[in-house]
Amino acid sequence: MNNLKTWQDRVFYQVYLPSFCDGNADGLGDFLGLISKLDYLADLGIGGIWVTPFYPSPLVDNGYDISDHCAVDPRFGTLALFDALISACHQRDILLVIDVVINHVSDQHPWFQAALSHPDSPFRDFFFFREKINNWTSFFGGLAWTQEPGGTASYYHKFSPQQVCLNWSNPAVEHEIKKIFDFWIARGVDGFRFDVINFLTTDGIGEDHPPAAPGAEPPHDYDINQPGVLNVVRKLCQHIREQGEFLLIGEVGSDLLPVMAPYQGPKLLDVVFNFNLGSQKRFDIAAIFAEMKAMEATLSGLPTLFFSSHDMSRMISRFGESHRDVSRAVAVFALQMTASGLPFIYQGEEIGMTDFIPQSVQQMRDIQGITQYQAAISRGMDEKQALTYALPFCRDASRLPVPWTPADAGEGEINVQTESKHSPSILNIYKKLIKLRNSHLSLQRGRYEYLTLFKQCLIFRRFLAGECLEVMI
Repeated sequence: MNNLKTWQDRVFYQVYLPSFCDGNADGLGDFLGLISKLDYLADLGIGGIWVTPFYPSPLVDNGYDISDHCAVDPRFGTLALFDALISACHQRDILLVIDVVINHVSDQHPWFQAALSHPDSPFRDFFFFREKINNWTSFFGGLAWTQEPGGTASYYHKFSPQQVCLNWSNPAVEHEIKKIFDFWIARGVDGFRFDVINFLTTDGIGEDHPPAAPGAEPPHDYDINQPGVLNVVRKLCQHIREQGEFLLIGEVGSDLLPVMAPYQGPKLLDVVFNFNLGSQKRFDIAAIFAEMKAMEATLSGLPTLFFSSHDMSRMISRFGESHRDVSRAVAVFALQMTASGLPFIYQGEEIGMTDFIPQSVQQMRDIQGITQYQAAISRGMDEKQALTYALPFCRDASRLPVPWTPADAGEGEINVQTESKHSPSILNIYKKLIKLRNSHLSLQRGRYEYLTLFKQCLIFRRFLAGECLEVMI
């Protein structure tokens, strides 16, 4: 890790690579585009980048279906360009954290293809094949079982059939995954973000879930947060830390603080994404205050401070009273920059990007939204009803390309070039607030002296080494 500053002192920025910046004019974001915008991010005050998957993939789930964990998809660049990206980041004192997906692999991955090749292949035990299946369901809809091509057994997948779950009770899986971490550590990365880490299947395929109540979502009592997951996380974190200092971030698929908290600790993950705070559906200062108090009392380390990601509706669209109301979003960002925690900005937040709402299934790209639309049609809904049903599941809302120039913005007004020239603008407000945080160690590491809610104002004091700042939002 680049040790000019520790990770606790930095503001992080999430890059959803396919839509961040297109460097070779093929319509897809890539490493060339990201490298070209590092000066922009440095000027913004960013100290760390989390970049989403860039590995070879059929892109069924936008790169979260990986067919080779130790290579770069040619659509995004090459290993040489990845090395250039790391070097360029470190020249600007920016840490690079990469996404690792170890719950599942693509059905095109050599491991799964080898498992399909012969019933006695040792790679069969890398996955779960069953002649008799249980009632576990996919998080994308439908059963979590698909019959293997040309066979009678079915294989297990928590997401799409093209994302095949790994069998973490097999020591060979752990061995191979550790080699993946070693590969990227040798190339100089500064940390890892573990995708859906609490979804690992460490204790096998168990009994049926109890039936869902009428109209309720299918239960997931036995297929996530299995008893062995924490032990796997502990071993992976130990293996990584034996090779140096790295930032280890976990996506724990829950918005319940008691579910997230056990994954964070000195021998576990440094931080987890606190969906209990970040996934607030509307601007509710009392709810935000309650979650801040709960995190302060519950977590063994820093919380994360984020309100948007590639899987969520954008903050400005959730919190604003109108389509382009930025006042509440700016207030929440002021909280991110002054509260105790590790802040993450999602690309485009700093210019006030709003949600994209597909007007038809043809405009959808997200497999989760498309799957739910198809399920609704199969249940007898018409196209309009099915679209309305599927939209809450669709993650395309925050995945439009970042508009860097007025030409990129099309009919919209929001773009980086225009925001940069205007003062005041949401971009320049973001710059000032990030500079404020970067200039005060008490805002980076100080503890709360008190944290209270008075009417509709959050009030707290951050204190460290004689510096004391009082904040009212």
